[in-house]
Amino acid sequence: MWIIFKLLFTLGAFLLRYSNARFNLKMNDAKSMHEGVELFTNVINSKNGIVRKTSWNRQFPCKVVFKLTRESKLDKILKNWGLADEIQTQDLSFDQLIYIACDSNSFMHKIQKDRETRRLITEIFANGCDYILCDGKTLCVMYDGERRSDFAGARLFAQLSLHLEELQKLPRDFDPFVIKALITESLIWSLAAYTLASFFQWTMLHETVYLNDNVLAKSALLFTGFASLVSIGIVLSLFRGSSRGHRIIVESVLVLALCLPVGGIALYSDMNINFDHSPTTTIDAAVTGHYTQMHRRRRGTHYITYHLQIDPQNSPKDIVLPLDLKISGDLYERTQLGSKIRIDVGRGRWHHAWIRGITAI
Repeated sequence: MWIIFKLLFTLGAFLLRYSNARFNLKMNDAKSMHEGVELFTNVINSKNGIVRKTSWNRQFPCKVVFKLTRESKLDKILKNWGLADEIQTQDLSFDQLIYIACDSNSFMHKIQKDRETRRLITEIFANGCDYILCDGKTLCVMYDGERRSDFAGARLFAQLSLHLEELQKLPRDFDPFVIKALITESLIWSLAAYTLASFFQWTMLHETVYLNDNVLAKSALLFTGFASLVSIGIVLSLFRGSSRGHRIIVESVLVLALCLPVGGIALYSDMNINFDHSPTTTIDAAVTGHYTQMHRRRRGTHYITYHLQIDPQNSPKDIVLPLDLKISGDLYERTQLGSKIRIDVGRGRWHHAWIRGITAI
């Protein structure tokens, strides 16, 4: 039952991330004309109604997708490490100020040859711009705070959009980056969802599953380390050298570092259990003791675990049962001193024996 819940939760995260849903800006609000170009504004408010962000926007159907930001220290480090390969215009002051997230050859030729376009971009950033973005439908410039009355900035943006209009006539370059990025991010965030579901399972399930948790943990950690190296290697090979890839690399490494310790152990354990096709080994045991134990959590809440102390009767030599088992509350109510239980054991896909079920007899 738990594995079905985790798979559905993981699938939901994958589909949600892969759909990459976006909310379209309203085109019919706050329109104004600047340099003969119709622009519209959009604001992002805080909970208190204070304007946090202002964007000037223009409808701009275009087959080139790009984002211009101020070049950060992280951008420079990743370029020096060879993890990012940005368009260079040979205009030193421009290249040191602006980071161009775009792998389009058409955009590269435009930005390299058009000095006026570079001048307008530089002035827009000098005016306090956060970033300039074209998503294929809208050209947008984003500012912090209230900038709806900044008509000088609007005129600069309108002039830039006029200079970029020739991009609308260019054929679409083949760009596999979007597909690779969507699939990679979807898989990475699916792992995060799987980890979250597994953690929730561990906090809710307080019964003995494995005969030897320590041996399982050592093997699972080795599996997790190997999976981490392979995953990071794949991400680096897919996105190294792209001007847009370093964000995916950093995001993937951070998510993997946070999720794989728990998610890797959970995945190893789930494969060991759900891919186990070994015959069931049945062991009878006498109940020699039983008790409950209260465990307190940080916020003052608590939970109770139910324990049986047992004496196995017909255990094979290669299967060593723990003599103190955590069981369900329902089974605890149906057992008493001197009664017997039947334990069904599976040997595990990775040879880590686990308890398939316990019944009172």
